[in-house]
Amino acid sequence: MTLTEALGIRPGVTALVGAGGKTSALLQLARELRSAGHTVAITTTTHIFPPPADLCGAPLYSPSGAELAEAARRGICAAGRELDAKGKLTGLDEAGIETLAQHFSYVLAEADGSRRMPCKVPAAHEPVIPASAGTVVGVLGLSALGKPLCAVCFRAELAARRLGVSPAEILSPALLAQIACGEGGLRKQVGGRRFALLLNQAELCPAEAAETARLCRALRPEIEIVTASLQREQWTLWRGEKDVCSF
Repeated sequence: MTLTEALGIRPGVTALVGAGGKTSALLQLARELRSAGHTVAITTTTHIFPPPADLCGAPLYSPSGAELAEAARRGICAAGRELDAKGKLTGLDEAGIETLAQHFSYVLAEADGSRRMPCKVPAAHEPVIPASAGTVVGVLGLSALGKPLCAVCFRAELAARRLGVSPAEILSPALLAQIACGEGGLRKQVGGRRFALLLNQAELCPAEAAETARLCRALRPEIEIVTASLQREQWTLWRGEKDVCSF
């Protein structure tokens, strides 16, 4: 089973939010979709380092329709508004993303920032989910488990207030599940869109990964839950109590 299949990614715009593996997941999905013969555009509504050139060539900056049509004939591209001072692609606006969707079967948009932390709770202005997105994938890194919230969570003070704990609280599977499934966590601004959850870094703590997945399933039985080691290119679609994270 590919990661694309496990997460149920469909044609159109998919937004990735959260922390602990968004870019790795985006690139894995792009490789799978391109290998399957689909046209794929990689973009962001925030900031992202340009994908490897051997995957999609040089990035396109505020591309014209003609440039996108040519890129679509090649099958894949990365597009943003411009490069910032840190060498990151800056986000396209809604019109830009809609234009990408007119030329490419799949548009994968990184729609959140996390300062390289494995866990994240969004502020009032986050995430920046495109209006045209039909699917949102929430990502969390399981390396955050067993550590103080303030050490592993981007916007830890905000997370502590929403969870009703101290910033020094040790992050447990139960707390991580609340972040993963809560409307003030990764489901913020999802609305009626499809939502899938990717719990990354499961190879570090298989038992805790399984417990977190079970708790998420109890909170949100309708969503797709995938435990994964993106580094090893291994994943499990979580369907119930008998699933085992075999990392």
